[in-house]
Amino acid sequence: MNLRSKFTALVKGIQTCYLRRGRGAPLLVLSGLLGRRADVVVEATERTHEGYAPDPPGFWESEAPNETLTVPWLGEWSGDFHSQVIGRRPVIGLAFSAGATSLIRYAATHAGAMERLVLFEPIIRGRELPAWLKACLVASAIPGSAKLIVKWVPQMVPLLPGVSRIGWKKRFRLVEGITSPRSACELGRSLLRWDATDELGRLDIPVLIVRGTEESLVPYDTLASMRRPNIAHLEIPGLGHFVNRAGQERVVDAVRDFIKPRRLF
Repeated sequence: MNLRSKFTALVKGIQTCYLRRGRGAPLLVLSGLLGRRADVVVEATERTHEGYAPDPPGFWESEAPNETLTVPWLGEWSGDFHSQVIGRRPVIGLAFSAGATSLIRYAATHAGAMERLVLFEPIIRGRELPAWLKACLVASAIPGSAKLIVKWVPQMVPLLPGVSRIGWKKRFRLVEGITSPRSACELGRSLLRWDATDELGRLDIPVLIVRGTEESLVPYDTLASMRRPNIAHLEIPGLGHFVNRAGQERVVDAVRDFIKPRRLF
């Protein structure tokens, strides 16, 4: 990433680091709870969009919040980042996993803020997360356990059924960029209790739900059930929930037509 493209802003009292690149229609990109940076999406669309990819609170270079990090809180933080940094013009949103959940929340509670929305493997119902992940999130409430979980879960994941096939060590590191284990676990526990079904169903903007054929966390039936006139679906062969950089490039290629700037006339 070009260091001249990195900026900081005070959002909800938190020193927030973000990438800004390109010119054109504004694009807000949020990473997932366990995902990599969203910078590749901004870089790949800089010819048609002015892209913004903020580091969530407690991740990478942004400070951790003093408040408990929850889905609604992160939705409000996304809205504050939008209004304070991008401006009040409607944006196209693209988000992964838990970031998608928060962006659904923001779009549902701030009419007119989003022009259209791309959700890659959105966690719609937290209660449907795999048992091993739910157990880790529940255990993280024990004082001092958050740091241990962040340290040892990456060693355990390759041993789980159906997960090792993604080439874990070569393609992805689970806790990359988590600077505040407390905040990450707080958000995870909030996500576990969250159900975005009604909020997603109420959206009246164009929405694209993207799913990889190797998805291992979000049940297929849950995503497939979200059928509305304004909600389209796209399946990308060979991609799973934990998208590496090359996977993100494929996501951009797949959704390029959906996010391209629309002419008014």
